[in-house]
Amino acid sequence: MNQERLKGLDLNLIEAVLTTAAMPDEQSYYDTWQSSLPASVDLATLAFVGGMLADRMAWVFSAGYQVAMRREFSIRSNRWAAFCASEGAQGRPGVTIETSSMGEHCLYGAKTWVAAASVIDDLIVMVGKSHSASFYQIPRDRAGLTIEIPAKDEFLPEMSKGVVLFDGLVLVDGDRLEAPMIKSFPLYEAGSILLAFTGLLYRHGLSEGLAVAKAYAVDMMQVDISDSLAALNAFLTELEMIMLERADVVANIEGWATDYRLVEMYSRLIKRKSRS
Repeated sequence: MNQERLKGLDLNLIEAVLTTAAMPDEQSYYDTWQSSLPASVDLATLAFVGGMLADRMAWVFSAGYQVAMRREFSIRSNRWAAFCASEGAQGRPGVTIETSSMGEHCLYGAKTWVAAASVIDDLIVMVGKSHSASFYQIPRDRAGLTIEIPAKDEFLPEMSKGVVLFDGLVLVDGDRLEAPMIKSFPLYEAGSILLAFTGLLYRHGLSEGLAVAKAYAVDMMQVDISDSLAALNAFLTELEMIMLERADVVANIEGWATDYRLVEMYSRLIKRKSRS
């Protein structure tokens, strides 16, 4: 990821953003995100403004997740991507590469828990385990790929969590990516999603959301996790204080009664990593 994408928050863009009415479905948030954000914007601003555009926690996840994808896989365009790593659930076979009778390399199997599956443009597919894994960027409209959208669950219910089925999808030149440092991805997610959450707080009238984002955004978005962990921990301490002091506002966020677990989950991750 280029260091030029680690500038401080673009306050002009933040002030120009128009927050919209309720966005109860994934397509409406995706469309708003696409129409409101320029193709080239620093990653901290992308997370914060994505959170400002969100009216509920499901879209906070989506906003931060797309930034984490750009941090890990250097995605350049406004296309949304999902990291397809989970497999083996529901008795479905994992993804493998097989060679066809014509010498083509083809994907077979399934990936589960594919975030924002109803609207994603690209899939980042992990094949294999650990250091021997290979990674491929596949557009969702490629032949040999179908996406199933299971029934909604209680956690982040508005966000689709799909299953991707591969049945002889042919890999072509340019699909394969350089192997990323996957061990960093959970903390990339944590920082980006919590930064998006401060944007949602700002949308709800809490100037403290912008203040804490401005104070820590650049340091907590460093490529090297060891360089950003101290900033993440300090940011989290201040964020938790804001949530405690302004609990009346936070409680009114759409879906907070169940989706508070998103903040809780990534807060625990940061604290655990800080102690290790």
